[in-house]
Amino acid sequence: MTDRLFVYGTLRSESSHPLARRLQMQAKFLGKASAEGSLYDLGRYPGALFHANATERITGEVYALRNPARLFATLDTYEAIEEGASAFKRLIITVRLDKGGVLKAWSYGLSGIPRLARPIESGDFILHTRGKTRRPLRR
Repeated sequence: MTDRLFVYGTLRSESSHPLARRLQMQAKFLGKASAEGSLYDLGRYPGALFHANATERITGEVYALRNPARLFATLDTYEAIEEGASAFKRLIITVRLDKGGVLKAWSYGLSGIPRLARPIESGDFILHTRGKTRRPLRR
């Protein structure tokens, strides 16, 4: 088990989403990072399909959670994690820190690619969204 969390979308520090602020208050920022996989635009938020040996990388951040059980309960609700009913699942992945090093972290990944999903070629949801619109990032 790990107390680390990799975020790549509306929970990143650049987002104006209230849960991004809560994460910053209830966790320690470990640094910018990336993970192997493909990132998809699902409208107001992204979805990641993590897979080892991918040629693409997903840009994000890693946090060490101070109270993992309580924060995961909130985040699982936000990500609509319900047994067998969600497009997302919480899983442990390998992430590479920009400042060096590799570690294991929880993240929320897609269970499959939704029909209307569009690939985000850059692998960076914040950069992608800023190119589309100037509205605050909210889910």
